[in-house]
Amino acid sequence: MSQKAIRAYLSRVIDNIGEIFEEIAKKRGLDFKCEKSNPDYIEFGGSNKTCTFKIWYMAEVLKRRSFLKVQIDFVESMCFPPGEAELSGLLTGEHEELEALFTEYADYTRKITFSIYDIREILSEKVRALLTREGTKARDFLDVYFICRRLGIKLEGVGECIVSKTNFAIELYDKYRFNLKEKNALLQSGKIFDWGKERDLLLSEIDETDFYSFLSEFQFFLKRIIKNIG
Repeated sequence: MSQKAIRAYLSRVIDNIGEIFEEIAKKRGLDFKCEKSNPDYIEFGGSNKTCTFKIWYMAEVLKRRSFLKVQIDFVESMCFPPGEAELSGLLTGEHEELEALFTEYADYTRKITFSIYDIREILSEKVRALLTREGTKARDFLDVYFICRRLGIKLEGVGECIVSKTNFAIELYDKYRFNLKEKNALLQSGKIFDWGKERDLLLSEIDETDFYSFLSEFQFFLKRIIKNIG
């Protein structure tokens, strides 16, 4: 398929998805229009390799306009087959009185089956993003820590996938190649991690002794990964 044919195909895909979101927005009192030229609703990034739909609503608590973001990546390197999961509704059990009062009851209680990333894919992508994103954020390291510790995932088991994803990314975007060099310099200097303001934003306490032990191992792992990239 030629580049022109691919662009035409993706344009139709975006139109179809946008029409679905527009219909949902009308039913739910949300604000969305399928206008590809309006960045308030649809934004393209990465030389049109990603498309972001923004569905607006009025936040009751904050009393300001906010949006739900749905981002689709049209170009992606995947290492593991996706799985399936079931999303439960907001309510469980039988609530006959609510069903009689609210016509939307069925929508909020039905279970939805959908495709999901393998957790190893998510971990690999988080490490790839950490290496190629501009700047560093403590939450990137925390995400990796929680996935490894709580779900029992070993970094060594996703090393090849991280290398593959990073090579794929730096071939697509020159800025990622530059950011990788910057991260390597920070890694070698021992200054790649800094809490910044995020330490005070933790919703629960962590075992700091265990976290710093993991952080030391993780940095050593990253150095090995970088040697295999490119």
